[in-house]
Amino acid sequence: MTVPRLSKTRFLSGCQCHLKLWYDCYERELGADVDIVTQAIFDTGHEVGRLARQRYPGGVLVEADHRHPQDAIAHTRALLADESVPAIFEAAFEHRGVLVRVDVLERSTRGGFNLIEVKSGTTVKTVNVHDVAVQTWVLRGAGIDVVSAGLLTLNRGYVFDGKRLDVYRLFRFHNLDDTAVQHLPWIGEDVTLLHAMLSAAQAPAVDPGDHCFEPYECGYYDFCTRDWEYPEHPVTDLPRLRTAKLERLESQEIEEIGDIPDDFPLSKPQATVRRSVITGKEQVSPHLKEALSQVSYPIRYLDFESFSPAIPRYAGTRCYDAIPFQFSMHTQDEAGNVSHREFLWTEEGDPRRPLAEALIDAAGDGGTICVYSGFERTVIKALSRELPELSLGLDALLERLWDLLKVVQGNYYHPDFHGSFSIKSVLPVLVPEMGYDGLAIADGREASAAYQNSLERVADEERRRIHDALRQYCRQDTLAMLELRRALEAR
Repeated sequence: MTVPRLSKTRFLSGCQCHLKLWYDCYERELGADVDIVTQAIFDTGHEVGRLARQRYPGGVLVEADHRHPQDAIAHTRALLADESVPAIFEAAFEHRGVLVRVDVLERSTRGGFNLIEVKSGTTVKTVNVHDVAVQTWVLRGAGIDVVSAGLLTLNRGYVFDGKRLDVYRLFRFHNLDDTAVQHLPWIGEDVTLLHAMLSAAQAPAVDPGDHCFEPYECGYYDFCTRDWEYPEHPVTDLPRLRTAKLERLESQEIEEIGDIPDDFPLSKPQATVRRSVITGKEQVSPHLKEALSQVSYPIRYLDFESFSPAIPRYAGTRCYDAIPFQFSMHTQDEAGNVSHREFLWTEEGDPRRPLAEALIDAAGDGGTICVYSGFERTVIKALSRELPELSLGLDALLERLWDLLKVVQGNYYHPDFHGSFSIKSVLPVLVPEMGYDGLAIADGREASAAYQNSLERVADEERRRIHDALRQYCRQDTLAMLELRRALEAR
């Protein structure tokens, strides 16, 4: 059997889990499909990488893709020999069966080369250091004089002026010479070990565990755990279960909430969950009625959707700032009549001002504004800071916010919640006829990714399809709050 070539990604995959690497090389079809959220992360990485090249004028891209590694290596070799080329993008090198593509290889003024890895994050993670280390190992093994190695991340301190991106301030460089070098001695040993594993006749036996989620969530986890039998109500469903308490339960081999003994110390919310599981019945606090009465009509149910572009798009914003682009508002009067208002920014430009103006108008002058989490408060506060001329109207909305999530968490629990108070867990239990199944967009991360896709060069028909799906999803969120409050009142 021919042993597959290792790439940087495969090497890191093997360091996380040998079985993960085996599947990557031989049985990729066993992994989960790439969803819209994951694809958005990939797309962001590519966008950030392309933008980082602008910091190195005169740099040349090695265009041969992963299917033509020898062409990429040959082109790289030619560019290395041409001293007029100040930097090479996607330079290709191979050493001991490991192929890497370097985001930026810059000629150093000291002679030799600077190796620069580009990441779309804002901090240096341990896996990033490993990433730079394995590239350094390959390049030095291939005879390249790497005099410096580091990481470019996005800089949260940079504020976009709305005119022209400053790529020198947008990125922050982290020198990893010392930390990356510390990892070099064991890389060669790991390469040998991984090649030997891939040469075996059978896949390695590796049990699932914490390593399935660090440093990245493994796409084969569902396959590897397909035969597992999970407790119906595992102890991890207990709210705010601290590590020490979990370890104590594990030491007593207690996996199911119903098996927790009466004398085990639990917080009040944890004890409520345990009682609900043991009795199989909902737990209704005597204070629920009072908590639900802390509203005034008309009640407006508000939900925002936002996206957080890695590259700031609008004046005054930073990398990954949350930009609200949509809201839905259902209004319920004292007689039970319901109306609906919504806003979705479908034009070019910054959505914040038109959204804020539409929000103030839709919210009117009085009545409670019902939300589900603190996100809406955070959005309104940010809008108030960013739009001082609208701050009076926006700040007035803050005084009217009422969080239904806190009411549920403090006063109601059903064993079918399985430890989660998210609206998507609570709604099907209390309002079985409602749900998110069948919606083209079914959660906030999908909404963010879909909206960002709509800003790119997609056909008008596709953009309309995305916008229709966004309206339907956001509308469902606020209607869900309305029906959820009604169901709680019935309790």
